[in-house]
Amino acid sequence: MSGFIERLGLTRIRSNTTLQSEYDRAAHSWQSGIEHLGFDAAYQDLIRAVSPLTATTALDVGCGSGAFAEALQAVAGPTDNLTLLDISPRMLAIAQQRLPHAQSHQGGIGDAGWDSKQFDIVLCAHVIEHLPDPERALVCLKDRLVPGGTLVLSVSRPHWCTSLVRWRWGHASYKPKEMLDMLRRAGFDQPKHQHFKSGPPSRVSCGYIATR
Repeated sequence: MSGFIERLGLTRIRSNTTLQSEYDRAAHSWQSGIEHLGFDAAYQDLIRAVSPLTATTALDVGCGSGAFAEALQAVAGPTDNLTLLDISPRMLAIAQQRLPHAQSHQGGIGDAGWDSKQFDIVLCAHVIEHLPDPERALVCLKDRLVPGGTLVLSVSRPHWCTSLVRWRWGHASYKPKEMLDMLRRAGFDQPKHQHFKSGPPSRVSCGYIATR
């Protein structure tokens, strides 16, 4: 199924402007969809796999409705400094409502000017696969970490279920070996992948933990 859809040319990386518009339109129902599919629980399981977990300062890149950042706080407790980043103003507004003590900035991974701060932990769920140069994005994420800081990723993986999602959103997907190789080339130390336990997350995504 995956190869068939790719041959039809129905998967393609979309521009930030297009993605922003599409995520703006989806924002009102995004969180309920995440909860229904079990991604909130999957994100908590992924956070629990981070050891040792130090999250005094945290950045959620492509935060959407804030589900990944909420998972971090559910597992590790409130952070002293939480920053939310997303290209969609409507998604960002919803995340800010759900996490009122966080700072929020509209923009993408490589955007300059909004902040040069580094963080103990950087979260990034289903963003890398939308970008034309994922390795450059990983380097940008690494630069956001303090030495010894941790990157926690959730990334789409090849599966026929993923192909149906990709038909809608036009993103890429990566096998665990591909992602681990990219993380190493980006300069991360001993990255590892974490399979999600059950449900849709186990079929369409995989978690990754990497240290600067």
